[in-house]
Amino acid sequence: MPGIRTAYYTAGNDAWYHGAMTSFPFAAFIGDQERTYRDGQRSAEEWYGGPMRPGAPRDADGKLMLAAERQGDLIGFQNALWIDASGDHWTYGGSFGDIGNLVLKRDGERIGGRAYPYGVFEVPDEDSAYELTQKLDKIFTGDRNWLRSTSATTTWSFRSHREPDVYSRGLPILSPAYDLPVDGLNTLPAQSGIKVGLSVEGHAGYTPGAITAASLSYSYDGGATWIDAPTQRHGGAWTAVLDHTGATGKQVMTKVSFTDANGNAVTQTITRAYDVR
Repeated sequence: MPGIRTAYYTAGNDAWYHGAMTSFPFAAFIGDQERTYRDGQRSAEEWYGGPMRPGAPRDADGKLMLAAERQGDLIGFQNALWIDASGDHWTYGGSFGDIGNLVLKRDGERIGGRAYPYGVFEVPDEDSAYELTQKLDKIFTGDRNWLRSTSATTTWSFRSHREPDVYSRGLPILSPAYDLPVDGLNTLPAQSGIKVGLSVEGHAGYTPGAITAASLSYSYDGGATWIDAPTQRHGGAWTAVLDHTGATGKQVMTKVSFTDANGNAVTQTITRAYDVR
């Protein structure tokens, strides 16, 4: 990628599955849901639109699946590591191209960690404030076009307690989503007034409340300094405005934060979310 591919498929009940990967064997891989086609049908897909980010996986119908839950004294978490802007293409990761870890804090104190970006933690019964932090990295592949969204760190903040009469309770986590007018190489022009749509997704266990606060900042120096982007809310939609005047050739790190009406929050940084052309 980028590129244009035209494919022809047998119509009927056969299901077709599309996948895309970087150079073999140390590859990062994303896939599509299974699809069937009718005689004469035409459809179009856009892949890899950025920034790539973690979120809830999708089922065969494209619906959000369960990503985080509490069962008794256990909290479990497994999301999709990378999802593109379309929401149709994602991966659980775990290939040679992705690494990461997971840390859980209770009332500000670390109570567990995992050497992988998913896992299960034992927690006490009492109502507590939790912070779950996931760190993701792509292993360098040498494919310059894939080197966007090379790392993502996400911290979810929520409260949880044991419910004796509930077998499984979805955790109230928010996953940031972005609507950037990037080109096929995930770049933006060196100009001002670039509007970015900001939103969140839940998962099968939780539907987010209305977003009450949203922010976006960006950095050209790997997070040493940050520029705050003005944000606006029109109805329930949030928009940030970027100014990349004079930033041709810069690699951009982004940082966003959201809070919903139920008091749940998320903060996320993405390294090299896009480049300025």
